[in-house]
Amino acid sequence: TVSATDLDVGVQGTYQADVETNGSVSVHAKQLFEIIKSLTSDSLTLEVQENYWIEVRSGASRFRLVGMNAEEFPALPNPGDVETFKVPSDALIQMIDRTLFCVSTDDNRHNLSGVYCESTEKGLLRMVATDGHRLALSEHQFECDIPLTDGVIVPRKGFQELKRILSDGDGVSEVELGFSGRNGVLKTGTATLSTRLVEGRFPDYQQVIPSSSNKTLKVSKARFAEALKRVSLLSQGRAWGVRLGLSTDSLDLVAEDPEFGDAHESLPIDYQSEDLTIGFNARYLLDVLQLIKDETVTLMLTDELSPGIIRPLEEQGFLAVVMPVRI
Repeated sequence: TVSATDLDVGVQGTYQADVETNGSVSVHAKQLFEIIKSLTSDSLTLEVQENYWIEVRSGASRFRLVGMNAEEFPALPNPGDVETFKVPSDALIQMIDRTLFCVSTDDNRHNLSGVYCESTEKGLLRMVATDGHRLALSEHQFECDIPLTDGVIVPRKGFQELKRILSDGDGVSEVELGFSGRNGVLKTGTATLSTRLVEGRFPDYQQVIPSSSNKTLKVSKARFAEALKRVSLLSQGRAWGVRLGLSTDSLDLVAEDPEFGDAHESLPIDYQSEDLTIGFNARYLLDVLQLIKDETVTLMLTDELSPGIIRPLEEQGFLAVVMPVRI
């Protein structure tokens, strides 16, 4: 059994081994990892010696590492007796990918430093993240009961480590989750991840999502993304700002940089409302587009000062809200 923690997130994995003598010891993680990664043999031997020295042997290689008493190792976050539920790992990973990019990196906004998870109806898991400039919402209907009526905020690092564990696992099909008080537990295959939850109140995200948008355009995801990439080459000096000009069945993208020049590109779209000009951070739009599988996306707008909603044309359960920028 191997355990590691940074006091906020802990991971514990159990693996098959030929154990001749039971025991425990603590060792510097990075040194041990680099040594094992460098070995060419399929197996190795670990032996704890006097004063907690650890000998690693593999083939002709031999290492001795300074260790310490395992009792001095800090305790992992303990969720205690918690009610858990199981969900397919591929669906969970998609939901994490579609929200994690929106988590705030501002240390002063602690309540935005994770993904808000809740269940408002039987079997429905909803994840929401925002950094104040954009918001992402992903939800999925599962067959199991999800005891999350109050909602919890899972820290960014917790879900990042879960993704890493799943990518290292061999065909893990389900993830078991549970939340209790200040802690959460996520189990997958042979590994168990425990994490402290983010304290604080997540903002009322429903107030951020526009309830009515009177201007809707439909555009090819691939063509929109490629045009944004090209035009934004001349917007980097202005915080990636790109101006979108909407007219009947046409979208004009414009970026200007007083030092280097300007860029213009037009795209055919499905749009029948009155003309509108609005600015967005191109990188925020591209972050969302790369997470959409549909070939066509829908952009819902109200006016040049109101946030826009971008979502897949057909697929339900995912949307992103992006605040406009003045250009």
